[in-house]
Amino acid sequence: MDKCKNNSLAEELTGFLMKLNEGQNDTRLRKQATRLISNITPKDIARAEQRLARSGFPVKKIQQLSATFVLMGVLEGDMESLRSRLSANHILRKVMAEHEMIRCFLADLEEVALQIQQAERLGPASREFMRLAHIVEHLNALDEHMDREDDVLYPALKDHGWRSLFEHIESEHVHIQLSINDLVKLVMAFDKMPFGNFKTRLMSTVRYLCPLLREHLFREDRALFPLAVSMVSDEQVWNRLRKICNEIDYCGIHL
Repeated sequence: MDKCKNNSLAEELTGFLMKLNEGQNDTRLRKQATRLISNITPKDIARAEQRLARSGFPVKKIQQLSATFVLMGVLEGDMESLRSRLSANHILRKVMAEHEMIRCFLADLEEVALQIQQAERLGPASREFMRLAHIVEHLNALDEHMDREDDVLYPALKDHGWRSLFEHIESEHVHIQLSINDLVKLVMAFDKMPFGNFKTRLMSTVRYLCPLLREHLFREDRALFPLAVSMVSDEQVWNRLRKICNEIDYCGIHL
């Protein structure tokens, strides 16, 4: 009976993911996501993904559809704030605190990029450029934050299921870091290129990085972390992760 039920859930999820791929996203579909997320297991996700793969869907597309499904299911549910359910020294509280700092830096980055875009000339000692360099320095320290997630949090949590979702989130780190590296190189090359070229490249990078990173943080805070808390109920697991992460402490964005 359970096997039949699992096959039925996997079959329903397969159809759901296909509808998402077709661009459907109405109230009925979001309600279906909420119902599925409360009954489905990681094995059901894996079965549905295998069916899509046999139908010719690329792996990356399958991961994106699965992540979208989980996000829809979690957000449509009537959930208590995750932060209020965690102890003050929970490792996810520390990670989410860093997320808030990152959002502040993104807002500052967009603001100073617009000021530079409107300027007719700029020098390396100007207030706008110095502020830009300071923000980029903080963002460049995000590698410590992402290393903590990639090397400590995600491997432990993937063992409890939803591997596809975690792998999709992990893959975004690569694109984020590449974009931040572009900002670092641009700041370092400021006095070696025409100011017009600098402004064009700066705005292009900022317009790509800021939405990407905000969406990434949103997925982690509102889908990945609530799932992690619901998956791992053993406090010893979280205490072990916290002890390991304490060796890293807060990442350099706070310095």
